[in-house]
Amino acid sequence: MFYLQSLPEDIARRLRTDTSRPLMQGEDPLKRLRDLLQVRGPLYLETAHYVVDAARQNTAQVSRKICMQAELAGLLSSPGCSEEVVD
Repeated sequence: MFYLQSLPEDIARRLRTDTSRPLMQGEDPLKRLRDLLQVRGPLYLETAHYVVDAARQNTAQVSRKICMQAELAGLLSSPGCSEEVVD
């Protein structure tokens, strides 16, 4: 399992227009994210097989990091990701 670790500010920015996440609705979504990560973060770190720093990264950058980690761990049947990720 991969844990895509990111800053609460980055997550809040990405979710600012997402109305499908009830926990992010309310008067202070950033505080809610900080509180959630304070509680959940240790569990995520304990459970994850791999931690990928996703702070201030776009989708393509995070995808490359996941692919590289999967290659290093021998999780891919052939070297290199089969598809290029486009933002």
